[in-house]
Amino acid sequence: MKQTWKKRAGKIAGKIADKFADLGYWLEDLYCEYRLRAKKAKRKREKLRKTLSAEEFKRYRRKELLQTVLKGAGAFVCAAAVILLLGTGISRLAHMAGNALSALRETEAPAEPATETEQLYAEKDITIGSTGCMLLHSPFIDSYPDAEGNYDFSSVYRFITPYYSAPDFMTCEFEGALGGEELGYSGYPNFKSPDVIIENIRDSGVDLQMLATNHIYDAWSYGFTRTMEVYEEKGIAYTGIRKNEQEKHYYIADIDGIKVGFTDYVYETTNVTGGPDKSINGMILETADAPLLNSFDYDNLEPFYAEMEENIRAMKAEGAQFIIANMHWGTEYQLEEAQYQDEIAQKLCDLGVNAIIGGHPHCEQPVDVLTSQSGEKMFVAYSEGNALSNQRTYLMDEMPTGHTEDGAMITLHLHQDSSGKVSLTDVDLLPTWVYRYSDESGSKYYILPLDDAANIESTTGITGIREEAQASYERTMAVMGPGIEKAKKAFLQPVQTGIS
Repeated sequence: MKQTWKKRAGKIAGKIADKFADLGYWLEDLYCEYRLRAKKAKRKREKLRKTLSAEEFKRYRRKELLQTVLKGAGAFVCAAAVILLLGTGISRLAHMAGNALSALRETEAPAEPATETEQLYAEKDITIGSTGCMLLHSPFIDSYPDAEGNYDFSSVYRFITPYYSAPDFMTCEFEGALGGEELGYSGYPNFKSPDVIIENIRDSGVDLQMLATNHIYDAWSYGFTRTMEVYEEKGIAYTGIRKNEQEKHYYIADIDGIKVGFTDYVYETTNVTGGPDKSINGMILETADAPLLNSFDYDNLEPFYAEMEENIRAMKAEGAQFIIANMHWGTEYQLEEAQYQDEIAQKLCDLGVNAIIGGHPHCEQPVDVLTSQSGEKMFVAYSEGNALSNQRTYLMDEMPTGHTEDGAMITLHLHQDSSGKVSLTDVDLLPTWVYRYSDESGSKYYILPLDDAANIESTTGITGIREEAQASYERTMAVMGPGIEKAKKAFLQPVQTGIS
């Protein structure tokens, strides 16, 4: 068939319009990305301003401004290149239009087949950090009230905040309940903490707090409900418990356009009355509360597996591209995971979980890589230890080795390819140590990062701690280091873990 002059000219005009539309979409995406990064940078600055000294914050701002200048120069070069390419493209289109007009009434050439598959997703990378259990023992709580009885634990996070703020998304386990002043504050065996601690944790850089622990019912039914109310009132994200049975068992985070699903579960204990009611840490839950806590029974795991299978299906239906299961499990004060942890981890791997982060033993446990029946790899850290506690070496007859003072921060590096598949591509480990010191008002605590333990006295300004810090670092690396190296090698392979 032959085309009329008007049809041919219209086709060329359409191609020119498409080129300008593509440019417009690209500029819009660039602007949105700039706004997102600017928002993240501002949030990080505000967190650091609260925790760093004036001089430290000034140094950070100088470094940030230098990076901004360098990025701006790079953007200018890219913009010049785009303008050059755009001019070349328009010139080529004009040449095409001239050829079309001179070929009036000629037979239309067959359409050229598409040479590239349309890219539906932008390739990008994100990081997700996690750290271990934060539990407030009585000596810790008693050291922080001011003259009016108000609490502020923000100084505890002074040195760790830049690290918690570094990943695109950060999680931790909060062990305890918020029963309020009316129930009083206490540590072991019933951890009833001041409300402000969850704000201090958030302000340190933590985006999501895991609440399914064996101490969530320490303030009984009233505290269980009130804990959720306080989180809701303060706008702090949590998972592991829910307000009613209509709410989800999981949390989905949109991290720079990549959707990641999180679940959080705690083990049940034997009901001392012999009845069927759910028991956590020996405390029998009210009938109405029982279904609102994500939990599993070591002696009857099939209901848990069925619930996890449904969680995974539902999260995928909502767009989750990567799934992380937080597990409060294991045997306290054991440096090796139990066989039942291995078995549960393998089952979750087979169900489609991409990574497991564990806690509860109050010490670190190994890291491993499992393979599902379908050949997908899964990362598992059986326990990240104590991020914050008062379990000092000299107090721990159960484990007088120092391991209860040690914690870990694990960072998962995820990559989204053009098909939308999200894969784990690398893993980082940061050993941490809870340092306790005394002043005129009592004991005080810092969570110290040990990425440079040998020089920790000069980086923190705290003297006399290098040997203890170095010992903590070495303990963590002995337990978790081999597994981290195994994971690095496993996930650098061409085929990665992810959800298609």
